[in-house]
Amino acid sequence: MKKHGAVAAGHDVTARAAARVLEEGGNAFDAVIAAMWAACVAEPVLASLGGGGFVMARPAGKPPRLYDFFVETPLEKRSREDLEFESRLATFAGGVTQEFHGGYGSAATPGVVAGLFQIHEDLARLPMAQLAEPAMIAARDGVILDDFQRYVMGIVEPLLSFSAESRAVFGKPGHIEETGFELLDAGARHVQADLADSIEYLVRCGADGFYHGDLGHALIRECKEFGGYLTPDDLASYRVLVRDPLLVGGRKGRFVLNAPPASGGVLVGFGLKLAREMALGSFGSVRHLEAISRIIHATGLVRGEYGATSAILGDELCERYRLMIGERPLSQQGTTHISVVDEDGNLAAATISNGSTSGRIVPQTGIMMNNMLGEADLSPDGFHAWPCGVRMTSMMTPALYLGDDGSSVALGSGGSNRIRSTMLQVLLNIDAFDMTLHGAIAAPRMHVEDDLLSVEPGFDDALLDAISLENQSRWDSEDMFFGGVHAAKVSADGKVFSAIGDARRNGCQISVLND
Repeated sequence: MKKHGAVAAGHDVTARAAARVLEEGGNAFDAVIAAMWAACVAEPVLASLGGGGFVMARPAGKPPRLYDFFVETPLEKRSREDLEFESRLATFAGGVTQEFHGGYGSAATPGVVAGLFQIHEDLARLPMAQLAEPAMIAARDGVILDDFQRYVMGIVEPLLSFSAESRAVFGKPGHIEETGFELLDAGARHVQADLADSIEYLVRCGADGFYHGDLGHALIRECKEFGGYLTPDDLASYRVLVRDPLLVGGRKGRFVLNAPPASGGVLVGFGLKLAREMALGSFGSVRHLEAISRIIHATGLVRGEYGATSAILGDELCERYRLMIGERPLSQQGTTHISVVDEDGNLAAATISNGSTSGRIVPQTGIMMNNMLGEADLSPDGFHAWPCGVRMTSMMTPALYLGDDGSSVALGSGGSNRIRSTMLQVLLNIDAFDMTLHGAIAAPRMHVEDDLLSVEPGFDDALLDAISLENQSRWDSEDMFFGGVHAAKVSADGKVFSAIGDARRNGCQISVLND
């Protein structure tokens, strides 16, 4: 029987996979699994079976739980001289460049496959074959490459041209040699037959097909030959971790956030605690601009001073930073998201990432490996300086908002280091400024990094001139730089379902209604 619910995601193929499952009687967790499979096909730079992520799950009538299937550092290191770890420059809007690293030496142990099957075992109703079918169809028949996905591919083109396998998947036919590589154009049909075969194989064999079977064996052979860290022991020892989330009180509800070792949830929680006792003024006022910019700045400062431990949520530390904000001026990762809610009261928020991609697709599998070991944001102590065999930190913050009135929202965002500021602002828009879901997501945003305040259009320029952060970059238009929150909501009476996909990141939303 059709299940009433709603889904928001970063691609219509991703959203339709989830909606189809709801229409077939699946619950929110069935739907989010189907959407994650589909995202790996339709959003191939942002999501991959070779990456990692998190799902914040609230089964109806039960406490929320956080499924951590993010990437893990290798168990052993390898001589740097033997590593395939090469620098590539990605170019963003306005000509801004950022250095990434590709090659098998940039790949950490992936967790997406393990996460899919663990969540299925614990929370789903329908057979995995049924949940993976939309993704297999999309991979075999091809997905029309939309403008946003083509834009994302263009940013990381130097990584997509890294290897012959990647050039064959992402390049125009006849233009896959390194010297003449050209990306597919928007509007082209992007077929990934090898990836479809891999999904079909995993449906038959389960997670063992990746961590102990043919797909894993192929990955290990490549790492051994071309300079990767990963060994059979890395894959065999990987486990999904189920954690209690962070719970932070708001003004009109509770925030349910990703817990350490991920950094995003605790930093967002820190900012929310600061904001809870502060006068924020009206949205867009000088007081609002001053307070939010300083709070975002403070999250960066506390991250540098204390890391991503729950200790920063202590009342004493929060009060110290709150006083600092009030008294004087402060100085001083590719991702996609899916949210699903259903009529039974189940909530699911999934954030998955492949970094900026390693440029290495395991031959004949269609699976692009992550480059998390080559992301500066995830290596604060320097590349190759990580401890062995530990879960890497992440800014990803799949979250829930549980309103005191009985309403519930599942939400999350992509945006690398900007996730903390994006999620902080959207959650405050809901909790402190009483905005609708659409208004909370559409409202202009800001981000502070070091001493630079980046601001979307929509705020009053004269008021921006009046705040203490004078080093400002005022953008001419909305951009994926400021994240992309995809959210789904259940009303207080449990009868009205809505979803909003953020236009900054190609957001799509579908509500499934009972006949």
